[in-house]
Amino acid sequence: MSLRRKSRIGTTKLLLMVFLTAVVGGCASTQETSTLQQNVSTLYDRVQSLEKRLDGMDTQGKKSADNYSRMEELRMRMGALSGRIDELEHKLQQLSRASSAVQPAPKPQPEGDVASSEAVPPIPGEGTAGVSVSLPPEPVSPEKALYDKASELYQQGKYDLARKEFQTLASKYPKSELADNALFSVGECHFAEKKYQDAIEVYQQVLDRYPKGDRIPHALLKQGTAFQQMGDPTAARILYERLLEKYPDSPQAQIAKKKLKQMP
Repeated sequence: MSLRRKSRIGTTKLLLMVFLTAVVGGCASTQETSTLQQNVSTLYDRVQSLEKRLDGMDTQGKKSADNYSRMEELRMRMGALSGRIDELEHKLQQLSRASSAVQPAPKPQPEGDVASSEAVPPIPGEGTAGVSVSLPPEPVSPEKALYDKASELYQQGKYDLARKEFQTLASKYPKSELADNALFSVGECHFAEKKYQDAIEVYQQVLDRYPKGDRIPHALLKQGTAFQQMGDPTAARILYERLLEKYPDSPQAQIAKKKLKQMP
């Protein structure tokens, strides 16, 4: 259990650092990138702290009801943090795409006396020194606002409410770039509530509706994990092997490989 958590966190951290490097090299806001980077670092520190506490409990091997309850609570908190990391990863992807798409406009070159003769003289008493232009804040799309609200509910452990918000987004905005993430998150809510069969069905919807989306490796991995939790290692093995075959270089494939080695 500890190896799987560390693998997941390590690979996610590597991906996020790659995105951060791309964003810093582009035109994205330095302050926004710095804020995201600080948030990611904070989340990793909290996850690692929770890991140490869980590893300590696993090492002790105690089966008391109190320890079991504490371990379940810690796992729930780690699930919420993982959801937050996924959200930051998505934001960094958006920033990276935006920075690569924006190209600086060419600076016009003056043509002899024409430029100087057509230049507009400054208005007396209105020099440019000290003048600052404030741009209006970028409007937030309805689907983004809905996604952020659902993500916040998920982080708070309110999986039933979060699931409904994610489902609303996926149904109302099926062509949004957030739609596949939202639908996958519906499955994550079921998984967090240990409703593994419901989670499997939703992950399958992700595979069917968004076959070229970036959530496909995640959905295959979580389907296999859900089957494994339900006591069906045969189905889990098939999904892990399919993941390794189709997406051998993905971080999820590496996790699947470790799971296969641990299976009897």
